[in-house]
Amino acid sequence: MKKHKIIIEYLYRDAGNYKLFEEAEIANPKNLTFHEFQRWFKSLLIDGLYFVPHDFGLVKPQFPTYNPELDHDWCELIPLREEN
Repeated sequence: MKKHKIIIEYLYRDAGNYKLFEEAEIANPKNLTFHEFQRWFKSLLIDGLYFVPHDFGLVKPQFPTYNPELDHDWCELIPLREEN
């Protein structure tokens, strides 16, 4: 079975509505097809759109100043895409 490189794009929006974008390759240890992986990943999202990057071994974009009472760990999924 061919290995699939899956790229995730995601957005962190802080309490002041400032935004940081991130892109990374996401692990696919079971070598699912792109569509299977997409379906599995989306089933784990909070409200169908948000996730905590550390839960998937990803880095959360971070501004230098972080206020834990206002800011959060959630990021918004943009698209997943497949690269060969």
